Amino acid sequence: LDKQFFHFTIYRKEYLKEEISHEVFKYRLPENLGDDLYKNYNVSFEKRDGYIEFICSHDTNLDLTLKILYYYFINSLELKNIEYFKGKRFYDRCIEFNLKKHIRGVEKISLNCYYLKVQKKFGFLIDFYFKVNDGEKLDKEILKLSLSLGTDGRSNRNFYSDNYHKIASFLNGIFNNINSFNLGDNKFEISGQLTTVFSESLEKKVYRFKGNQTDFNQFNGIRKYGAFQEISLEVQYIFIFEEKYKSFANNLFLSLVGKSNPGTFPGMMQFFNLPFKTELIKRVVLKGYDNESILDAAKEVIKLKYDNFNSKVIAIFLEPNRFDEISVENSPYYNLKFQLTKNNIPLQVLRDDLTNNANTLKWSTSNIALQIFAKLGGIPWLLKPTQNECLILGIGSSFDRNEDGNIIKYFSYSVCLDSSGLYKKLHILAEKQTKEEFLAELSENLIELFDSPDYKKYKKCALHISESVTNDAIIAIQTGLAKVSNIEFKVLKINQHHKFFGYSNHNTLVPYESTYIKLSNDEYLVWFDGLIRGKENVIQKIGNPIHIKFLKSENVLVGNDIEYLQDAINLSGANWRGFNAKQSPISIYYAKIVADYTAAFSHFKNFDKTQFSNNLPWFL
Repeated sequence: LDKQFFHFTIYRKEYLKEEISHEVFKYRLPENLGDDLYKNYNVSFEKRDGYIEFICSHDTNLDLTLKILYYYFINSLELKNIEYFKGKRFYDRCIEFNLKKHIRGVEKISLNCYYLKVQKKFGFLIDFYFKVNDGEKLDKEILKLSLSLGTDGRSNRNFYSDNYHKIASFLNGIFNNINSFNLGDNKFEISGQLTTVFSESLEKKVYRFKGNQTDFNQFNGIRKYGAFQEISLEVQYIFIFEEKYKSFANNLFLSLVGKSNPGTFPGMMQFFNLPFKTELIKRVVLKGYDNESILDAAKEVIKLKYDNFNSKVIAIFLEPNRFDEISVENSPYYNLKFQLTKNNIPLQVLRDDLTNNANTLKWSTSNIALQIFAKLGGIPWLLKPTQNECLILGIGSSFDRNEDGNIIKYFSYSVCLDSSGLYKKLHILAEKQTKEEFLAELSENLIELFDSPDYKKYKKCALHISESVTNDAIIAIQTGLAKVSNIEFKVLKINQHHKFFGYSNHNTLVPYESTYIKLSNDEYLVWFDGLIRGKENVIQKIGNPIHIKFLKSENVLVGNDIEYLQDAINLSGANWRGFNAKQSPISIYYAKIVADYTAAFSHFKNFDKTQFSNNLPWFL
């Protein structure tokens, strides 16, 4: 906005909960402008019986200022007869405009009233998205319209510039009719230029390999030096598939052994020093995908494990598709995953509809091999940590709902790592049927965790809390931390889905990897993915930035944020699901996957959560 210092009039009375409505709001205000002592008031933006006029400054209550700017901006749209759409909730402050209509959905531009604390500026966040029509199924065409895929059907390497051009189209069109509005005696102009913000860069991720050799690239590091920790025991690979997928199995074998595409993946032996040959492979014939057939296959795999008790065993299941349309209880994928995981047998699942073609196998084999290696207990690489002896707990949660959508069970898991990215263990923090019991158990188990012998040596701990964790659960976590002594805590709320985006001045408009922007004293926007210095060519879609907020409470360290941001970005490079999987820290990513698996597994009989708490990353 062109004006940043202004006054405006509201109408208020002593707070009365019964009068709160879509026209009367609750805000904290001083009795007299400039007083330090605030209390609750009922606030109306229009004259109302029993309400007294009160003049606010722009900084009296920032939330109130944003709300009234939003209110009068919408009023101006109404007067100009401009079509717009607004959020359904009080705190949305989001206004949307149709940019272009398609048969399958609508291109949308959103304006979100926002105060940029680091610059002390009021304005609007602007972004583009594609809203899919109800009933439409996700496919390539919709992914193209949403800019996730390019016009060639591949990952959209021009995502940032395409997104920017949509915004520019809006600014050159509809925006010219809406870029001014009045609030009392104040006339505001909205700039048609994006705001320039100051950015800094964290250090590049340094990966560690065999013999503690280092490199800036995971794939090149393993190829040059070998994995950080190899697998010493012999491995038995048990393929599970229906007869008609025999050619799929052969194609996968030739690719993993390094014969199909040695240029992109030289083979399990050459790359991971892990033997992979016909003598080490057994097959379990799958008769069908019903529960009985899946259970028979699982029993056969379990028997083979005990027949080969001196070897490590991994099952490789080739399924036609994910059977998304059927329930969890009848899903071949979840059924087999549940049966084998509870018997400590890792499972690698590959889908015929996604993987079984020459081009896909060429580029995905290295990632498939990486997951197999890690699930067997190998350590492909670690990170050079910013802080030694720092424990990192990734906390995620999920809910199990009934057919009516009501929550019938609450889950919370913690993935325990250290700052090098070494996966240590999985902990069940809480599993209860009522919210109150869940929150109490979450707090108690967190205290017990830090009292356990495994974590006594740590003097520092960063809790990475995912966006799936509710505010109630965060309060329960903070209550637990307040009772733990002799350890320095930082709590980071890490959000992948948020309202922020940004562009660089590079000709691709993509920021460099590890770039960060400070939004306020405790909020940052970080590009975990981005341009690589010296290799600025973009070969695939670069992801959105991550929003990180440091939460304050008793027993939590204040300051020193940058070291903890560096550890978070380092952990994005510790993802053993893929060589270029670095969009979010594994503390958050793994915890969310585990919580989702647990919610699914709870549908099966004899589910025992402790069977899934081990030191192998079975969830990769």
